[in-house]
Amino acid sequence: MKLKFNKINGTNANLDYDVLKESIIKKLSATCKEAEVIILNRFPVAISAQTSIDFIVLIKIPDKQNNFYRIKGNDGWMKLKNQIIAVSVIDEFENKKINYQGNTLEIQNHFLTFQEDAKKIKWGLTNYLADKCGLERKFITIHPLIWIKNNNSTITDNNLFIGKQLTYGSIEKVISKNYYYKWSGYKEWQKNDIIFEYHIKEIFEHASKDSEEGYITKKKIDRIQRKFGVKQDEANSIIGTKLVEVKGKAGTGKTSELLKWMLKNSLVGKKGIFLTYNHLLVYDIASQLKSHSNRLGNNIKKASTTCYTIHAYFYNVAKKLGVLLLMSETRINELTSILDKRWVEIEAFFNRERKSSDTSLSWLKMRVQNNWQVNQGIKREAILFIQHIENHKFLPNQKETLKLFKSFSDNKTNRLRNLESSNIFLKDYVEVLRRVRQATTNLDEFLKDLDVESKYELLHTTLDLKKEIKNNDGKIDFEKLKTRYKNGISSFSWGRIAYIDEAQDCHPFERDILFNLFGPENCVIANGGKEQLIRYSELCNWHISQNRKIDYHIYPKQSKSLRMKPAIAALVNHIAKWYDIDLTIEPLETEDHGHIYISNTNKVDEQVAILDELHKIGERQGCTSYESLILLKPADSDSNKNMVDEVINVTSSVKVNEYNNIVNDSEKQKKHWELVSKAKEKLPEVYFWNATGNVDKRNLAVPGSLSVRSIYYASCRGIEAWSVMCFRLDTFFEKKANEDDADNYLLNDLFEQLTPYQRREKYAATWVLMAITRSMENCYIQLLNPKSSIYHCIRDFYSKNKNYVSIRN
Repeated sequence: MKLKFNKINGTNANLDYDVLKESIIKKLSATCKEAEVIILNRFPVAISAQTSIDFIVLIKIPDKQNNFYRIKGNDGWMKLKNQIIAVSVIDEFENKKINYQGNTLEIQNHFLTFQEDAKKIKWGLTNYLADKCGLERKFITIHPLIWIKNNNSTITDNNLFIGKQLTYGSIEKVISKNYYYKWSGYKEWQKNDIIFEYHIKEIFEHASKDSEEGYITKKKIDRIQRKFGVKQDEANSIIGTKLVEVKGKAGTGKTSELLKWMLKNSLVGKKGIFLTYNHLLVYDIASQLKSHSNRLGNNIKKASTTCYTIHAYFYNVAKKLGVLLLMSETRINELTSILDKRWVEIEAFFNRERKSSDTSLSWLKMRVQNNWQVNQGIKREAILFIQHIENHKFLPNQKETLKLFKSFSDNKTNRLRNLESSNIFLKDYVEVLRRVRQATTNLDEFLKDLDVESKYELLHTTLDLKKEIKNNDGKIDFEKLKTRYKNGISSFSWGRIAYIDEAQDCHPFERDILFNLFGPENCVIANGGKEQLIRYSELCNWHISQNRKIDYHIYPKQSKSLRMKPAIAALVNHIAKWYDIDLTIEPLETEDHGHIYISNTNKVDEQVAILDELHKIGERQGCTSYESLILLKPADSDSNKNMVDEVINVTSSVKVNEYNNIVNDSEKQKKHWELVSKAKEKLPEVYFWNATGNVDKRNLAVPGSLSVRSIYYASCRGIEAWSVMCFRLDTFFEKKANEDDADNYLLNDLFEQLTPYQRREKYAATWVLMAITRSMENCYIQLLNPKSSIYHCIRDFYSKNKNYVSIRN
């Protein structure tokens, strides 16, 4: 057999390449005369914030006569064309005993699942190849593989391999368990070798460029890798013994301190989880983690570090404890029962109509529509199912049809469960937190309050409960249930330190849950004070929890900004003083003072010209596109206005219609941002990562070095760029001032005696300051409403600081 076997970007210390190569030859050689294998090590870009790819295995079998390879799966034998296998390696359990039940790993009485990690890898890499590398999304099939190195067990599941050595046999066992194993890694690569070579080169080159460190990132990583100062070292040595709190104003480097401690500690075996408030900052942290990892040599081991939005983290906790199901079970059970009853009639009709030869789905649909006298709900369900399997073209055999319906049913109810759960999570967030706190504080009370003993059917999938856990009366054995919950709760923190950004803005229940999970001594927080309150109107006190005092150590930051030049700092201080906000920023000491651009026009061509100018200023400084520029605009709608982040993308939108069918829901249309379209036309060399308008964020790749971020104001917290463009800043200010929450701002602060008008303006100004402090050197501000308070404030700044300001109309 002729096998081309190439390694790119070094080697992976966990992988024996000779063993993998020989196993490929052994598997393929009987029927395959020629094949090519490329292993891309240390994929340089972050495709997800929660997990990473250690290496990618690309296998191509040229489409030539008598040159094929086939494997057997649930659908019988299938010839394979080419494959993209993305592997993430976990090596911290090599000598541990592992039990595997359902979807759950049990290790030392802790329960771990990796299905979400596999999904992140699959869709993260799919989005990257489609969004950034020019591959057509519909032709891409990624096989994610989580390899848990273990010397004592060999286990395979549809996304998971547990074992000592990775061979092609183990890869095949994993991927053949997935329904999509029969599809090509990329369909177009079968046409000819030229397309394959072109795309592989494009992927490698783009990933290499997209992972480049610009001026700002280099400074951040250099700062992380520097030795600790005396005070830093003292605070770091206290982590694990008491709560450590980094205290400072905006732009003073609180987040950097947390990240530096997390990465430094990871090199001595301490795992870390970073929690913050919006997806873009999570992506930013993920990119820094990847840059740090890329700088490490192959032989340097690092404990796992990951990053979540705080909402996604608590959603995950609530979901895995069954809280969301327990709070929404009635409606879901009702709809599941309706679906099951309908299937009895649908299956019987299909069997009556099934032909001895192939049964065309288009013909079957017509029979359902015209020749079946049943109620509308059943008829519509049958049509929905036919639409679901229409890529088959013909109705499969009875056994396969039943299997497809189960997949169809599970998909619907899971999506509904996610939708119901997320609705509960968003609409009744504090109550969800209360229940999670109850589970982590008084487990007996939680289990009895929600009658969890009686909920085996509801919870057995989520908690991977074995049937043996039930008593003769059908209820779950209380003590066994309690043990299962205890082990599950301990798994959320197992050996990790929690680094919590913007802790002043946490809800007290969030604080209590984190203390319950990790212990106060394993929590490190960044506290920006009341002037940086955005989510809540009250400052969260981390020095007391559930009526007990918390032992803590404060590491104070100097008030000098690490990023803002004099012009930006002057504008920030002016706005703060205008609205009586205690925020005095000391700028960077630099001769180059930066600049403020004020525009009173809505001319898109002028905006594109300034955009191009600011982008080039960043490039000349040595910044990547990602570092050079951020575009900000007000949200098009006010949904979820109290959730600072754009919340959690847990499911596609579904609804229940009047016939109790679970159907896709049309997404709300958002306004198209003309500026981005125009900029794409005039500046084709710039890639715009646009999260505004009618964009499906699930299909957006993680923004890399080549990306200019175009986002809503609510998503900008914690991120930064050399220049920031603030569009319709006065509109944003007025929207915030008119929110219901503005009346509650600092409501319990006895020292803040404010009129309702002052309170609303102060609240809105806090959001504006959050946006402007994202800028390092230049800030473009569009003002269109002369009646707005912020309009007058910034015009007043211009009158007193003309050396810092240009008027652009």
